[in-house]
Order: sequence, then structure tokens, then C-alpha cells
Amino acid sequence: MSGGKINSNYELSLKVEPFNAVLRLYARGQSTCRMERDILRTLEDLVPVAKVLLDGSENAQSFLVLSWINGETLDHTLNQQIRDPEKLGSQAGEVLANIHQMEFPEAGFFGQDLKIEKPFPLGKESFLSFVMPALDGRAGTRLGADRTDYLRQFSLWAAPLLDQMPKRACLVHSDFNPPNLMVFHGKLVGVLDWEFSHAGTPLTDIANMLRHRPYQTPEFNDAFIATYEAKAGTLPPIWQSLSRILDLMAQIEMLDAPEDRPGVFKWAIERIDDTVRFVEKDLG
Repeated sequence: MSGGKINSNYELSLKVEPFNAVLRLYARGQSTCRMERDILRTLEDLVPVAKVLLDGSENAQSFLVLSWINGETLDHTLNQQIRDPEKLGSQAGEVLANIHQMEFPEAGFFGQDLKIEKPFPLGKESFLSFVMPALDGRAGTRLGADRTDYLRQFSLWAAPLLDQMPKRACLVHSDFNPPNLMVFHGKLVGVLDWEFSHAGTPLTDIANMLRHRPYQTPEFNDAFIATYEAKAGTLPPIWQSLSRILDLMAQIEMLDAPEDRPGVFKWAIERIDDTVRFVEKDLG
């Protein structure tokens, strides 16, 4: 089976019910396995997620056996140019609003029992502490001198805007997008791959879902946001710019990777250029 970005998934055929299951092996060890186990169990009655059938988080090779989810990923469904993409957009917005109901006292990375073990600030400080060193390193080299200089100045101008975000910290999937959502007969039936989850701003997930994708229509995006706001409350007035500024961290992280991935780098640079143009037009 195709897995997450880091972990490996294997289909299991069983002689007894439920007959099919997924063996998920964790490359980052026990802590990530325990975190995903705890999230799945916590959300089981709130969000469509796989059930934990067997917990191997304490093994040297940590693993979970998860229930099988029938269907296909949302990106495949949308690629078929379905008649009513707004219905799936609305479902995705409702599911994300339900995920964000789970709140935490501060932003940070999870430790034992989903307690915040490594807190970090939301807003300007966190953004600049990540972006600036990356621009001085591999990311800057791959962007080129002129683009890096411009992006550095843009970041210094844009970062204070992030302090306008609500300070509320909630569960963030951090990879909430069509390839990680399962659809069966027109219904969203599963949210996959929670290995990057943390407590943070909901705009992180919104930015991820609304990245440009050729198969993702305006009707889908509009329905996604409309339902999300109906369930979770109105977003900040300049949420589109704030979410895109936040998402710069993801693109810069891609460019700062040690391995050489020309296709990924090209995509990331295009998204960075799009973000700068959008924010300057929106707020300039």
C-alpha cells in the first residue's frame, strides 16, 4: 500500500472479521506511534478515522493494526470531475471543524497522553525563528539570491500580521488535504496519516487544504470554507493572507530538505511566488 510521507502501510488479509486491516509501521519510533494511537482513540466518535485494532506502540518496531477503510482518496474522486464537488467540500469543512473542537492550553508538540511536551509560540516569533535560518541555508540557495532577499524582506513585513491570529490552540492535523481523506459512495469516510499532528492554529490546516491543485475547484473550496465557518465560527478578516503566510513555512521546509527533489522544489517556489503576489495585492 502507499503510506504516509514517512511511515509504511501494509494491507492485511484476515481469516476472521474484520477480514481486512492495515498494518502501519512507524519510522519515527514509539512516540509517534503512541501519539497517533491516542489521537485516533480520542477522535473515534467525533471524526471518521480508522479504529485501533492492535496496539504495538511499545515494540522495538512500533506498529498499529488499524481497521480497513473502503473507498478512494479525495484527490482521485475530484480528478474524475464529479458533478457536485461542493458536497465533498462541505463534508471536508465539517470534519475539519470537528477536529478543531479539540483544544489545548498552548501550542506545541505532543508528548505522553497528548500532553504538550514542547510548547512554541503562535505568531511572529515562531514564524521568523523558522524561516530566517532556512533562508540562510539550503532553502535560500535553492531560491536564488534575488528571490531570497525579497522573501526575507517580505517575511519581516508579513510576520507581525500573524500576531493578529486568535491565540486559541487546537488539534492540527498538519497534512489535511485530499490525498489524506477517504471517500466512499460520495461520503467522506476517513482522515488518514496523523503523524505530523500538533496543537496550533486552525489556519495551518485551512492553508493546507486550500493550496492550489488542478483538480480542486472554486466550488469545492467555497463550500469547504462556508461549512467550516458555520460549524467552527467566523475566521479572522484577513484569514486568506494569514493562512498563506503561515503556509510559507511548509514550502520553505520543503526547500530546506537535505535530499535533492527538483520537482518538489519547483512546486514550492511557484507556491511561494503565488503567496507573495496574493498577500501584497490583498494587503498592500
